[in-house]
Amino acid sequence: MSKKAVRLAVKEALHKVTSKEVEIQSRCIASALRPLLESHHDVACYMSMDQGEIDTSYLMEWLFEQGKKVYLPRCTSTTKTGQVPLRAVGASGGHPHLTFHSMDSWEKVKLLEPRGKYNLREPEAESPAPLPPRLDVMLVPGLAFDPSRGTRLGHGAGYYDDFFQRYQLQHKGEKPLLVGLALIEQLRGSIPTDSHDWTMDCIVSGDGKVQWITN
Repeated sequence: MSKKAVRLAVKEALHKVTSKEVEIQSRCIASALRPLLESHHDVACYMSMDQGEIDTSYLMEWLFEQGKKVYLPRCTSTTKTGQVPLRAVGASGGHPHLTFHSMDSWEKVKLLEPRGKYNLREPEAESPAPLPPRLDVMLVPGLAFDPSRGTRLGHGAGYYDDFFQRYQLQHKGEKPLLVGLALIEQLRGSIPTDSHDWTMDCIVSGDGKVQWITN
């Protein structure tokens, strides 16, 4: 199947998932992740969309309770941040990318308002825009994941693949542990990939399974 076909199939499946089922799976993922994250301090998470993703609030509240350093992403562009483009630029002279911002508390996270092109709850812009912070673990959203190979399919904008590359440039080839979070309906047996697509180190799914990638 092409990436387009997989995206359509997964979106159709996600449309049938009830909010109660999302809650059950999200709590299951949060419980499964806690032992994995106990020994790590600097964690990048994300504010989940209203539909089609696990609810990260159950996990994020725990991260703050444990005294973890939590970072959240903001969708922006190299035109706005002045950071170096890593791929072909558009008519504006830049391309989309993510910046990650340190959050002080769970209370401040809950006050974030939807903003931007994707109506996501994001941190405020900073000036200058932050370079990739040093992270222990990065919790990664996606539209679909292959738990046997660790491959990930996003929504097509390339935000996360760009950030992974940007991170390695900033930190001399290092990378954080990449953990994909998936509802059961987002698990696929085979996902088409391109050369710029990154593989997860681990995938945690809504049935509580923690799948380490051994390839």
